[in-house]
Amino acid sequence: MPGRSRSRRLVALAGLLPLVALACTDDGASTPTVAPARTTTTTEPPRADDGVLRIGVLLPETGSGAGFGAPLIDAVDLAAEQINEAGGVLGRPIELVHADEGDTPSAARDAIADLLDEDVDAVVGPASSTIALATLSDLLEGGVLTCSPTATALALDDFPERDLFFRTAPSDSLQALAIADEAERTGALTAAVMYLDDLYGRPFAEATIAALEAKGITVEDRIGFAAGDSLVDEATSAASSGAGVFVVIGDAEQGVRMLSTLGEVTGVASRENPPSIIVNDAMRRPASPQQIAELATDVRERIIGLSPSVSSGNSGEPPGAFATNAYDCVNLIALAAARAGSDNPRAIAAQVASVSRAGVTCHMFAECTALLEQVPNVDYDGPGGYLELGADGDPVVYRYDKWSFDAQGVDYNLTPPILVTRA
Repeated sequence: MPGRSRSRRLVALAGLLPLVALACTDDGASTPTVAPARTTTTTEPPRADDGVLRIGVLLPETGSGAGFGAPLIDAVDLAAEQINEAGGVLGRPIELVHADEGDTPSAARDAIADLLDEDVDAVVGPASSTIALATLSDLLEGGVLTCSPTATALALDDFPERDLFFRTAPSDSLQALAIADEAERTGALTAAVMYLDDLYGRPFAEATIAALEAKGITVEDRIGFAAGDSLVDEATSAASSGAGVFVVIGDAEQGVRMLSTLGEVTGVASRENPPSIIVNDAMRRPASPQQIAELATDVRERIIGLSPSVSSGNSGEPPGAFATNAYDCVNLIALAAARAGSDNPRAIAAQVASVSRAGVTCHMFAECTALLEQVPNVDYDGPGGYLELGADGDPVVYRYDKWSFDAQGVDYNLTPPILVTRA
């Protein structure tokens, strides 16, 4: 198709090519700007089994996300290679079809059109929450099962007709629970929640406030802020609220600016028992580490950040941030297809959650398929050591890093990762 960049890599049982080592998403770091969807049919096309599980790979190969996408792509290739070495799915090798997500919704839509032309049954991607929100409907209307390894946007929780969508990365709604858990650990009975007042920050703040109140923590003040505001009034309001813990939800620029302003408000540092300041994952890599370094030591040392762990550190995991999540997407799709006995996307989707939680524990595809010949079902936990999806297709348990900043404004882990579970 002229004007589109497309590469197709078929990973077969025989003649496997060696994996090529290829050279952060914008999840939670900016307001998702949803571009207009391209025209698609509202009727899902009929799907017929052809006996070949064909998986599209919609991850960034070029653009600003290329460095982030490279280990994800390698992990997908590794999973497919191992699956085919174990005999494939439905007695045949699985096929991968690679397309470049790029770094814009329009580029991703072109790639999706290519994948649909190739009759893929499932897709691993998109990586970006912004692109997922803008293009997921194209995939779902195409009748394709979709697994994102990294898109954590809370807005995807209630995406319309998402029966064919699941994630191996946790929703930001689970991070909201992690923040509330940490607030409870501080012993605080009251909280002030400061949030970036945009499409990202508002729903995240609402989920966090609900989680805090479920813990019996009274939210004394809810303070929205925006780019261009001086933030002095907002920071002063929080400091004078008397809250026992501050929660700041923002991105790497505006969220850090709020922290800096809090540091300038003398009432914050002068209290006898100054509150802890809990922040979300998007602030872990500040746009200006110098702003963190310039905080008063009293303020900086009270910052506690929470972020989804990018790796468990187990020796069997593929290397790279969230690479295990991409690896797990492929294995869950393959195991669900094996259990369904079909490469039909809806038949596979019906089995995805169950193979992650409702059987005998296993960690690798070969081990899991051997068990499926002996037991009704398996519980795939992957090389990371745990994985459980709910009926909605989102993880119900996930490991979170707890971190703070050193005197140079560089993050460091405070404790080993903690597990957070939703009901």
